Order: sequence, then structure tokens, then C-alpha cells
Amino acid sequence: MRVFTIFTALAAFFLILTSIGVPQDQREALQEKIQLGQRLYQSYGCADCHKILGKGGKGGPDLGRVTLWASPLLGAAVMWNHVKIMELAMKDRFLQWPEFKRGDITLIFTYLHSLNPQRGGIHLYPGEAPLGRETFSEVGCQTCHGEPFGGGHIGSDLGKIAWASKNKEEFATRMLRHAPPMVAMAQKVGLAWPNLTGHQMANIFAYLQTLDYANPLFHEGGDKTSRRGAKRSGGNETARSVINNAGK
Repeated sequence: MRVFTIFTALAAFFLILTSIGVPQDQREALQEKIQLGQRLYQSYGCADCHKILGKGGKGGPDLGRVTLWASPLLGAAVMWNHVKIMELAMKDRFLQWPEFKRGDITLIFTYLHSLNPQRGGIHLYPGEAPLGRETFSEVGCQTCHGEPFGGGHIGSDLGKIAWASKNKEEFATRMLRHAPPMVAMAQKVGLAWPNLTGHQMANIFAYLQTLDYANPLFHEGGDKTSRRGAKRSGGNETARSVINNAGK
């Protein structure tokens, strides 16, 4: 309880230092996110393996001393690249892999960033669709997932999952939620686990977002990749309702 109180005080101190000139409603919203992220950090068992500023579990790095959490997507990429190590460590401790929900990763890393002694704003990855298309092919996503909106293969159709995700952080959260069975399948088919950066995750999502599921061309053999930058139309809401649970 004492450690929990200390973390709360640190988060509140960060909030005060970084909220000068920020409207009160925005400060309150940030504080709520930090508190929710802290609860998720505890409830998912992160503290069983990780310390924060010297307090907590053993085995994983001290997350309070790492100053890389300026973006939830960056944090997600770091987790993704260490999935195999983390899963083995959790099995040794008889811990279950977290069933991350849509906004959990954003909240957790917002909390961790609030403890960053260097502070600073959140770094955003805009995503570049052409680079995402290259990465999708280079790292072998299609080996297990097939072509986007092709119905999937061994794994789920990533086109539908990306299209049903509100943002790239939610897409990354879905990736992490299903990471352990993906590791096992990658080993089974002889595919090296793809290490990704935050930029690459954002690029893949941007690429998949340019592919319009509701467009009839997808169902008539048209070119799926020639509409980069195309915006979703209002008519896509019907299709969204059909695939909104994809990959859950």
C-alpha cells in the first residue's frame, strides 16, 4: 500500500509540473488516465516481474527507470519484441498472459510515462502507408494472415482487424493480446519472430487503413492497394458492424 501511495504521489507531481497552462478539464482527463493505467498495471500482474523506481517484482527491467514511454505504440513495440522472453518468465511464475482490452496499452504507458524523470510530451507516430506495405511483406505477415481482406489464412485477417480498430494503439493492443499463440505458430511454420519498431507498427496500420473493405472492388478482384490515402465513407459503418469483433 505504501508503494502504491508513493507511485500515486509521483504521478500527481508529474501532472502538476506538466499541466501549467493546460485547461482544467484536460488536466483532469490526464490524471484519470494515469490512475486507470496504474490500476491496470497492478491488475495485469506487471508488478510481479517489474520494478518501478526500485520497488516491485524481480526478473524484468525497472520500468520506472526506462525513459522510452513517450508513446504507447513504442511501449507496445518493446513488449512485442520481448514476447517470447516475457511468456517464458510468466509461465515460470504460473502467470497468465494479459487479456489486454482496447485502450489498456495506452493507459498503462500513459501511467509509466508520467513517472519519466525527463517528462515531455507524448510522441505520435503518424504512419506512412507505402512503408507499411513494404514492412507487411518483408516481415512475412501474409505467411500466416494472408493478404488483407482475403479472409485470413492460419491467422486472422489483419485487414479486417485493422479496419475494426479505432486507432493504431488499439491495433497494437490486439496484436499483443494474441502474441503467445502467434509465437507458437511462427515457430511451427518456420517463420522468424518479426521485431518491430513503433514506426513500423504505425506504418502497417496506416497501410491497412488505406484498404477500403466496403469498396466493391475488394469483392470483384480489383486492385486493393491503389487507393492509398482513401478515406472511409459513411457507408462503411455497416461493414464495420459486421467485422467489429474480428480478432477478439
